[in-house]
Amino acid sequence: MQGRLFQAEEFGTAAQNTATIIFICPYGTPVEKVRFAIQRFLRKGYHVLAYQTTAAVFTEADPMILPELISQVREDIRSRIARLISEGVTDFGFFGSSLGSFILYNCVGREIPELRWGVFNTGGNIARGLWNMSELRQVHVARGWSLPRLEEAWAELQWPDFGRLDGCRFVFASSRRDDIAPMSDISEYLEPMLRAGADVSVREVPAIGHRTTVIAGLLKGPQLVRMVRAVRPI
Repeated sequence: MQGRLFQAEEFGTAAQNTATIIFICPYGTPVEKVRFAIQRFLRKGYHVLAYQTTAAVFTEADPMILPELISQVREDIRSRIARLISEGVTDFGFFGSSLGSFILYNCVGREIPELRWGVFNTGGNIARGLWNMSELRQVHVARGWSLPRLEEAWAELQWPDFGRLDGCRFVFASSRRDDIAPMSDISEYLEPMLRAGADVSVREVPAIGHRTTVIAGLLKGPQLVRMVRAVRPI
Protein backbone atom coordinates (compact mmCIF):
# COMPACT_ATOMS: atom_id res chain seq x y z
CA MET A 1 0.00 0.00 0.00
CA GLN A 2 2.97 2.26 -0.52
CA GLY A 3 2.58 5.37 -2.66
CA ARG A 4 -0.49 6.65 -4.41
CA LEU A 5 -3.22 4.22 -5.32
CA PHE A 6 -4.74 6.53 -7.94
CA GLN A 7 -3.98 8.96 -10.73
CA ALA A 8 -5.82 12.22 -11.41
CA GLU A 9 -6.20 14.26 -14.58
CA GLU A 10 -7.89 17.62 -15.19
CA PHE A 11 -10.04 18.47 -18.20
CA GLY A 12 -11.50 21.80 -19.26
CA THR A 13 -11.02 25.17 -17.61
CA ALA A 14 -12.13 26.04 -14.11
CA ALA A 15 -14.06 29.31 -13.83
CA GLN A 16 -16.35 31.08 -11.36
CA ASN A 17 -19.45 30.35 -13.44
CA THR A 18 -18.44 26.77 -14.34
CA ALA A 19 -19.38 23.71 -12.29
CA THR A 20 -16.61 21.23 -11.47
CA ILE A 21 -17.40 17.51 -11.65
CA ILE A 22 -15.34 15.01 -9.66
CA PHE A 23 -15.33 12.02 -12.01
CA ILE A 24 -14.10 8.62 -10.74
CA CYS A 25 -13.66 5.80 -13.25
CA PRO A 26 -15.05 2.27 -12.89
CA TYR A 27 -12.85 -0.42 -11.33
CA GLY A 28 -9.89 -1.38 -13.51
CA THR A 29 -10.64 1.34 -16.07
CA PRO A 30 -8.13 4.00 -17.11
CA VAL A 31 -9.26 7.54 -17.84
CA GLU A 32 -8.48 7.03 -21.53
CA LYS A 33 -11.20 4.37 -21.88
CA VAL A 34 -13.93 6.69 -20.58
CA ARG A 35 -12.71 9.84 -22.28
CA PHE A 36 -15.85 9.70 -24.44
CA ALA A 37 -17.95 10.32 -21.31
CA ILE A 38 -15.68 13.11 -20.08
CA GLN A 39 -15.94 14.79 -23.48
CA ARG A 40 -19.73 14.79 -23.15
CA PHE A 41 -19.40 16.77 -19.93
CA LEU A 42 -16.88 19.14 -21.47
CA ARG A 43 -19.22 19.87 -24.38
CA LYS A 44 -21.86 20.89 -21.83
CA GLY A 45 -19.45 23.39 -20.29
CA TYR A 46 -18.33 21.48 -17.18
CA HIS A 47 -14.83 21.36 -15.73
CA VAL A 48 -13.80 17.76 -14.89
CA LEU A 49 -11.34 16.29 -12.39
CA ALA A 50 -10.99 12.62 -13.38
CA TYR A 51 -9.59 9.82 -11.21
CA GLN A 52 -8.52 6.29 -12.10
CA THR A 53 -7.68 3.80 -9.36
CA THR A 54 -5.36 0.83 -9.05
CA ALA A 55 -6.68 -2.65 -9.83
CA ALA A 56 -4.64 -3.85 -6.82
CA VAL A 57 -7.44 -2.61 -4.58
CA PHE A 58 -9.13 -5.96 -5.31
CA THR A 59 -6.56 -8.17 -7.06
CA GLU A 60 -4.25 -8.17 -4.03
CA ALA A 61 -7.07 -9.63 -1.89
CA ASP A 62 -6.09 -7.27 0.93
CA PRO A 63 -9.24 -5.56 2.27
CA MET A 64 -7.16 -2.84 3.92
CA ILE A 65 -6.29 -1.35 0.53
CA LEU A 66 -9.85 -0.12 -0.11
CA PRO A 67 -10.05 2.20 2.94
CA GLU A 68 -6.56 3.49 2.17
CA LEU A 69 -7.55 4.17 -1.44
CA ILE A 70 -10.67 6.04 -0.33
CA SER A 71 -8.65 8.04 2.18
CA GLN A 72 -6.07 9.04 -0.44
CA VAL A 73 -8.64 10.02 -3.06
CA ARG A 74 -10.65 11.95 -0.48
CA GLU A 75 -7.60 13.93 0.61
CA ASP A 76 -6.70 14.76 -2.98
CA ILE A 77 -10.24 15.92 -3.75
CA ARG A 78 -10.22 18.14 -0.67
CA SER A 79 -6.95 19.80 -1.69
CA ARG A 80 -8.09 20.38 -5.27
CA ILE A 81 -11.43 21.81 -4.16
CA ALA A 82 -9.61 24.15 -1.74
CA ARG A 83 -7.46 25.41 -4.61
CA LEU A 84 -10.48 25.89 -6.86
CA ILE A 85 -12.39 27.76 -4.14
CA SER A 86 -9.42 30.10 -3.78
CA GLU A 87 -9.80 30.77 -7.53
CA GLY A 88 -13.47 31.63 -7.13
CA VAL A 89 -15.11 28.31 -8.09
CA THR A 90 -18.18 27.56 -5.95
CA ASP A 91 -20.16 24.77 -7.69
CA PHE A 92 -18.97 21.19 -7.14
CA GLY A 93 -20.59 17.85 -7.95
CA PHE A 94 -19.58 14.33 -8.89
CA PHE A 95 -20.09 11.39 -11.20
CA GLY A 96 -18.75 8.04 -10.02
CA SER A 97 -19.06 4.68 -11.76
CA SER A 98 -18.94 1.21 -10.17
CA LEU A 99 -16.05 1.33 -7.65
CA GLY A 100 -15.88 5.08 -8.33
CA SER A 101 -19.47 5.34 -7.15
CA PHE A 102 -18.62 3.61 -3.87
CA ILE A 103 -15.61 5.86 -3.29
CA LEU A 104 -17.80 8.93 -3.70
CA TYR A 105 -20.42 7.40 -1.39
CA ASN A 106 -17.67 7.77 1.22
CA CYS A 107 -16.90 11.38 0.24
CA VAL A 108 -20.23 13.18 0.59
CA GLY A 109 -21.55 14.88 3.71
CA ARG A 110 -19.17 15.57 6.56
CA GLU A 111 -16.15 14.31 4.60
CA ILE A 112 -16.39 16.77 1.67
CA PRO A 113 -19.36 19.07 2.29
CA GLU A 114 -18.76 20.97 -0.95
CA LEU A 115 -20.12 18.00 -2.94
CA ARG A 116 -23.78 19.01 -2.90
CA TRP A 117 -25.02 17.07 -5.93
CA GLY A 118 -23.96 14.07 -7.93
CA VAL A 119 -24.53 10.76 -9.67
CA PHE A 120 -23.78 7.28 -8.37
CA ASN A 121 -23.50 5.24 -11.57
CA THR A 122 -24.47 1.86 -10.03
CA GLY A 123 -24.35 1.21 -6.30
CA GLY A 124 -24.99 -1.29 -3.54
CA ASN A 125 -22.96 -3.64 -1.38
CA ILE A 126 -19.25 -3.48 -2.27
CA ALA A 127 -18.41 -6.88 -0.75
CA ARG A 128 -21.27 -8.66 -2.51
CA GLY A 129 -20.36 -6.91 -5.74
CA LEU A 130 -16.81 -8.22 -5.54
CA TRP A 131 -18.10 -11.68 -4.60
CA ASN A 132 -20.23 -11.72 -7.75
CA MET A 133 -17.05 -11.43 -9.84
CA SER A 134 -15.75 -15.00 -10.05
CA GLU A 135 -12.04 -14.25 -10.60
CA LEU A 136 -11.87 -11.81 -7.69
CA ARG A 137 -13.87 -14.14 -5.48
CA GLN A 138 -11.42 -16.97 -6.18
CA VAL A 139 -8.44 -14.77 -5.31
CA HIS A 140 -10.03 -13.79 -2.00
CA VAL A 141 -11.05 -17.36 -1.14
CA ALA A 142 -7.46 -18.47 -1.80
CA ARG A 143 -6.33 -15.88 0.78
CA GLY A 144 -8.81 -17.18 3.35
CA TRP A 145 -11.55 -14.58 2.92
CA SER A 146 -15.27 -15.30 2.99
CA LEU A 147 -18.12 -12.96 2.07
CA PRO A 148 -19.15 -12.41 5.74
CA ARG A 149 -15.55 -11.57 6.72
CA LEU A 150 -15.25 -9.17 3.80
CA GLU A 151 -18.53 -7.47 4.72
CA GLU A 152 -17.27 -7.10 8.27
CA ALA A 153 -13.95 -5.63 7.12
CA TRP A 154 -15.73 -3.02 5.00
CA ALA A 155 -18.68 -2.34 7.32
CA GLU A 156 -17.59 1.22 8.19
CA LEU A 157 -17.25 2.04 4.49
CA GLN A 158 -20.57 0.43 3.64
CA TRP A 159 -22.37 2.42 6.32
CA PRO A 160 -20.52 5.76 6.55
CA ASP A 161 -21.56 8.54 8.91
CA PHE A 162 -22.76 11.21 6.49
CA GLY A 163 -23.62 13.83 9.07
CA ARG A 164 -26.27 16.15 7.61
CA LEU A 165 -27.08 16.12 3.88
CA ASP A 166 -29.77 18.79 3.87
CA GLY A 167 -30.04 20.39 0.45
CA CYS A 168 -27.98 17.67 -1.26
CA ARG A 169 -29.38 16.00 -4.39
CA PHE A 170 -28.16 12.61 -5.58
CA VAL A 171 -29.28 10.01 -8.10
CA PHE A 172 -28.34 6.35 -8.50
CA ALA A 173 -28.30 4.99 -12.06
CA SER A 174 -28.80 1.24 -12.22
CA SER A 175 -30.38 -1.71 -14.02
CA ARG A 176 -32.46 -4.70 -12.93
CA ARG A 177 -30.20 -6.80 -15.14
CA ASP A 178 -26.93 -5.68 -13.53
CA ASP A 179 -25.46 -8.99 -12.36
CA ILE A 180 -22.81 -7.40 -10.11
CA ALA A 181 -24.65 -4.52 -8.45
CA PRO A 182 -28.37 -5.04 -9.18
CA MET A 183 -30.84 -2.20 -8.76
CA SER A 184 -32.73 -4.19 -6.11
CA ASP A 185 -29.72 -3.88 -3.75
CA ILE A 186 -29.68 -0.08 -3.75
CA SER A 187 -32.75 0.72 -1.69
CA GLU A 188 -31.29 -0.10 1.74
CA TYR A 189 -28.38 2.27 1.08
CA LEU A 190 -30.72 5.11 0.17
CA GLU A 191 -32.28 5.13 3.63
CA PRO A 192 -29.27 6.56 5.56
CA MET A 193 -28.95 9.36 2.98
CA LEU A 194 -32.66 10.13 3.15
CA ARG A 195 -32.57 10.21 6.95
CA ALA A 196 -29.63 12.62 6.74
CA GLY A 197 -31.79 15.00 4.69
CA ALA A 198 -30.72 14.34 1.10
CA ASP A 199 -32.98 14.21 -1.93
CA VAL A 200 -32.09 10.80 -3.44
CA SER A 201 -33.65 8.89 -6.32
CA VAL A 202 -32.96 5.87 -8.52
CA ARG A 203 -33.11 5.91 -12.32
CA GLU A 204 -33.12 2.73 -14.36
CA VAL A 205 -31.00 2.51 -17.51
CA PRO A 206 -31.35 -0.14 -20.25
CA ALA A 207 -28.64 -2.78 -19.90
CA ILE A 208 -27.90 -6.52 -19.91
CA GLY A 209 -25.14 -6.71 -17.29
CA HIS A 210 -22.90 -4.62 -15.03
CA ARG A 211 -20.58 -3.40 -17.77
CA THR A 212 -23.41 -2.26 -20.01
CA THR A 213 -25.18 -0.67 -17.03
CA VAL A 214 -22.07 1.41 -16.35
CA ILE A 215 -21.72 2.35 -20.03
CA ALA A 216 -25.40 3.32 -20.27
CA GLY A 217 -24.97 5.56 -17.22
CA LEU A 218 -21.86 7.14 -18.71
CA LEU A 219 -23.71 7.88 -21.94
CA LYS A 220 -26.50 9.53 -19.96
CA GLY A 221 -24.01 11.42 -17.78
CA PRO A 222 -24.95 15.04 -18.66
CA GLN A 223 -28.66 14.18 -18.50
CA LEU A 224 -28.31 12.61 -15.04
CA VAL A 225 -26.22 15.52 -13.77
CA ARG A 226 -28.80 17.98 -15.04
CA MET A 227 -31.41 16.17 -12.91
CA VAL A 228 -29.54 16.74 -9.66
CA ARG A 229 -27.63 19.95 -10.16
CA ALA A 230 -29.20 23.07 -8.73
CA VAL A 231 -28.75 25.48 -11.62
CA ARG A 232 -27.54 28.83 -10.42
CA PRO A 233 -28.47 32.10 -12.13
CA ILE A 234 -25.60 33.74 -13.96
